Amino acid sequence: MKIAFAIVTLFSAGGLQRDCMAIASRLMARGHEVTIFAERKKGEIPEGLHVELLPNRAFSNHRRDLTFAEAVVERCEGRFDRVVGFGKLLGLDVLYCADPCLAARRVGWLAKWSARRRIQLLLEADSFRQGQKTACMLLSENQARDFRSVWSTEPDRITILPPTIDPGRRHAEYRTDGTRERLREGLGIAATDQLWLAIANQPSVKGLDRTLTALKESGSARLVIAGIKQGTKQAGQVLSWARGVSVADRVQLLGFRADIPELMAAADLLLHPARYDTTGTVILESLINGLPVITTAECGYAPHVVKAKAGQVISTPFTQEALTAALAAAAPDSQRDRWSANGIAYGVAEDLYRGLDRAADIIENPERLTAGR
Repeated sequence: MKIAFAIVTLFSAGGLQRDCMAIASRLMARGHEVTIFAERKKGEIPEGLHVELLPNRAFSNHRRDLTFAEAVVERCEGRFDRVVGFGKLLGLDVLYCADPCLAARRVGWLAKWSARRRIQLLLEADSFRQGQKTACMLLSENQARDFRSVWSTEPDRITILPPTIDPGRRHAEYRTDGTRERLREGLGIAATDQLWLAIANQPSVKGLDRTLTALKESGSARLVIAGIKQGTKQAGQVLSWARGVSVADRVQLLGFRADIPELMAAADLLLHPARYDTTGTVILESLINGLPVITTAECGYAPHVVKAKAGQVISTPFTQEALTAALAAAAPDSQRDRWSANGIAYGVAEDLYRGLDRAADIIENPERLTAGR
């Protein structure tokens, strides 16, 4: 088949984007022709993927999303056997959705009647409204409950995928084969320094302000952030926060990196105190690579941290004091070593890797949506 993938931004550091590229590779290996349409791309894109950028001159984010959605319809109509969206668009055969249900969120009066809200709900309704044809692949039960409640989406159009971790990103051996030491040396991290890793492109949503406040209270720790490039708006925001709490000299922005498993080996803790994360793929990737995790209950994959006994989950409502206490529990090397070993064992014993293959199956044949749930 000729299959079109559509995603607004394609960059190597994002979980959704990596899933998009990994599923494309799986379908290509099965003999299909896949074209990925995007508005823009950042970072290193794997060789062999066919990416086509669609021009977009809209200014606001919501207008850009709508313009991109309309461009995908125009470009793909009659030319592809399947159109798959990684994000809410228009005219999709299959949607891979990592976002929450926006219609289920309470907003203020002004926001309720804004153009931004109207466009967001238009795009959401096109896939989830009752009577539509789109097969919807979701990542958590909370998502499914909200979409069904608001849009009365037919149950046979929704499936919840198993975890979508790419087994090729599991490299627990990097912690012991010299990779850890090599990366730390390259980052200027001494053997005695505690290194925190954050992976984020949305500073506030992923709680980087919370992490930087905690860094101030931990005098010897260093923080590296993957996914934010120097000179960007996000970088300016993060560095402003860092200067505000006097930790800018202990923060490095690494930009978009393809060597995330190596960075996980170099680090001592993943800090992910997000305000919301549908799943938090980075949480599971950290566990299976032996990197202990401190995260929040607002993340869909947070229960895996508890089940694996490989870190700490901060309950809702979040407090900075709770994050400080979690970091204090993680301070002893012996505790982090236990968490690391537990995470590696969890990655071997648990079924965490079928989601991407299941998604490829559904894209090939949406009638498989309800089969083998």
